[in-house]
Amino acid sequence: MLLASLSFGTQIKAESIYGSGVLLSQQTNNSSTPNLSAQELFRQAYENRYTWNPQFPGYTAAVEFKHGKETHEGNIRVNSDMSVEVTGISNEQARQNVENSLRMMVVHRRRVPFEQEHKNKTFKLGATDNNGTVEIFEQGGKTEAKYKIFNRQLIQINRTLGNSAVTVDTLDIKNTPEGYLAKRYRTTSRQLQTKQIVGEEESEDTYKKFGNYYLLQRQVLRAFQGGKVIDSAELNFSDVKLNSR
Repeated sequence: MLLASLSFGTQIKAESIYGSGVLLSQQTNNSSTPNLSAQELFRQAYENRYTWNPQFPGYTAAVEFKHGKETHEGNIRVNSDMSVEVTGISNEQARQNVENSLRMMVVHRRRVPFEQEHKNKTFKLGATDNNGTVEIFEQGGKTEAKYKIFNRQLIQINRTLGNSAVTVDTLDIKNTPEGYLAKRYRTTSRQLQTKQIVGEEESEDTYKKFGNYYLLQRQVLRAFQGGKVIDSAELNFSDVKLNSR
């Protein structure tokens, strides 16, 4: 049963991109980003993400969770302090899946200053391809990581976790005046020594603006094996209302 791991890719993406660190300044030969250091390239991508401002009031919504032949309905509340509540779903596994998806979404929306979030690590530049995609290597954490940045966006994350090498690819984005949102992303987990694929998952998210904030309206989670979908789940949010401050 892969349902419990369907939000795994979201968790890896959130935790691997936004760990803490101080970046090592090096020059790049990429003509589209002349004289930019590794620190500035990563800062631009980090600060270009869409996040909720400090005035975010939180919101409530009805939720429908579908998995196989089962459908569960309940209610969610995201508070102004970014805590999450899920009520009305009696099936504990379904409730936890809704809660996990919301928690990981909230991690991406939380606004933390660059200097606060990145203060103990170093980054250095890797290769730049013909399209201008730049590799950046992270050092100083429990594990090393490699990112790819294009057009002020983090489009790939590579991190070693235990005996697994995990890659998260951003496949589609939504541009907003306040920054970009990842709309579709795939997580591929490989056995570290053999490079054999042991898991592939994909998330497709739909956002809609309510008041001043883009909020998740729909999420489709799929697990793959051998290129074929072997499990899927769907979350739909309705009756979305911003909280009063």
